[in-house]
Amino acid sequence: MGGRGGNEDDTIVIRSAPPAIASRRRGLLKAGLGGGAAMLALAGFGVAWWARGPAPIAIGTASEAEIDATQPCETIVTYFAPDKSVVVVDFPSLLAQGQALDRVAAFVEKANVPHDRLLDDAALNAAIAASGETVASYYYGHDYQAADLARFFALAKSENIQLNPEELWLRRLLRQLGWLRAGANGALITLPAAGGDVSPEMRAVILRHEISHGAFYTVPGYRHYTERFWAGLTPADRAAFTGFLGRQGYDTSLTELMLNETQAYLIFTRDPRFFNAAAVGKTEAEIDQLRQGFIANMPNFWLTPLATAPLPPVPANMPTCPTKQAMAVTGQRRLCLCYRKGGFFVA
Repeated sequence: MGGRGGNEDDTIVIRSAPPAIASRRRGLLKAGLGGGAAMLALAGFGVAWWARGPAPIAIGTASEAEIDATQPCETIVTYFAPDKSVVVVDFPSLLAQGQALDRVAAFVEKANVPHDRLLDDAALNAAIAASGETVASYYYGHDYQAADLARFFALAKSENIQLNPEELWLRRLLRQLGWLRAGANGALITLPAAGGDVSPEMRAVILRHEISHGAFYTVPGYRHYTERFWAGLTPADRAAFTGFLGRQGYDTSLTELMLNETQAYLIFTRDPRFFNAAAVGKTEAEIDQLRQGFIANMPNFWLTPLATAPLPPVPANMPTCPTKQAMAVTGQRRLCLCYRKGGFFVA
């Protein structure tokens, strides 16, 4: 889902504290530290602890409603309950999400950048600036199939691209999932925590949109159905959606991207702040006809009910996250001692 801002139709683009602790398992490595003694012993402990290497990233399982109700104070990784080949990464901020995935976005689907090589930091920053966005707003949500992610990291290695810590963490997650191997089937979808420009309601809209992309990547029957729907549109209808997506910064030369985003916006993005008939130069009646035609012939699987279901209710206000209490450096790694009820933990 693209970043917001700069759209002629005024839609919001999806591609882009002591609070309650998130109910789902956290995706960052944690080790309990009790009281001041652990603080004093940090230097010696850190050497031995890191020598063992990073523990596996915790991955839970959650439904759409459970994800919507969570405020991720750290990065949380979960399998999507209806389809565990879809993995959801819930970032604590738009900035954290952008640092992990903006280079991937440029490589896979953004306009006016190459798709056969990776951008280094300078080129990526220039591309983001040229789009009128920031690292945080380049996309509000992300979705990628395993094969594209594997290709990204293979090129990063062959081109000696200096990856940032968030991208290295992502590579570790993908290696753990087995998605860097040839033939892996999976979809990574992401969203940011509520806060700043992202309200709890917007967060729910972003998730529903990205869930539909997850299905497109992991359910061949749904991908084929979407391809047939796109081919059956009139040239004028395809041009209307292509024009809309081009204004959001997508590379309109990528046909699969066009049809994938069309199903996500048309069917699964019902909030008029994100998508509406005027955005594609059509009447509400025309959009409703296209929408109903798509839904009437959808294959019957776990995504189908979401085509007509309202979004799960979300809390009116999400709890704010605690601030980091102390920072230390262990070797080349940054170690954060963050407060939670019951003491400190390492992140």
